[in-house]
Amino acid sequence: MTEEFVQIRNLHRTFQEGELGHPVLQGTSLTVNRGETVALLGRSGSGKSTLLNVISGIDKADAGTVIVDGIDLTALSEHECTLFRRQHIGFVYQFFNLIPTLTAAENIALVLELNGYSPVVIKEKTDRMIQAVDLEKEKDKFPDQMSGGEQQRVAIARALVHSPKLVLADEPTGNLDAEIGQQILKLLRELITGKQGTLMLVTHSLAVARTADRIITLEDGLLVEREGHFAW
Repeated sequence: MTEEFVQIRNLHRTFQEGELGHPVLQGTSLTVNRGETVALLGRSGSGKSTLLNVISGIDKADAGTVIVDGIDLTALSEHECTLFRRQHIGFVYQFFNLIPTLTAAENIALVLELNGYSPVVIKEKTDRMIQAVDLEKEKDKFPDQMSGGEQQRVAIARALVHSPKLVLADEPTGNLDAEIGQQILKLLRELITGKQGTLMLVTHSLAVARTADRIITLEDGLLVEREGHFAW
């Protein structure tokens, strides 16, 4: 029996461009089951990243609801939403978003520190995740001392170190060559599957999308369950 985990209902989000409104999400709805991996395709500017930001609470919808594991995120205050995201959601950003003044290990540990874990637990969890993403030799390096693939592994480790229920990944292989990208995707799937997590993955690549349980395409502000012809 499947269990509904993410429920998105009738989301609307419009951005102002001068005096004109640019509607991005126009009644977007979707249900994702616990443990499922969903790939989200769409043209550049179609609103894929906006949808992930709204689901995570980074951005607010103009209307509609987002329910994650029974919690209506759209009904939470900004502070409550930040706490929920910090504790239960992992976000893998397209351009890594690592803090340049922190080492790889410190970037990974930061979310644990923010969640109030003890120093002993922080070190244990961080060391375990560093080993899982094969970064033992790079753990004391700063982001500008690492390759793109190494930075992406740090970003994945940071997103997963607190065992989130939901992982949102925005083009996690988009800045990497094909071989490294496949390695990163395989690592991401293995780590999430091992923790019974749910993954929503934005991508332009049909090859990446086809590794998911379902492919959803964002077209004209609405989600349709089919492959987009514009993917590569």
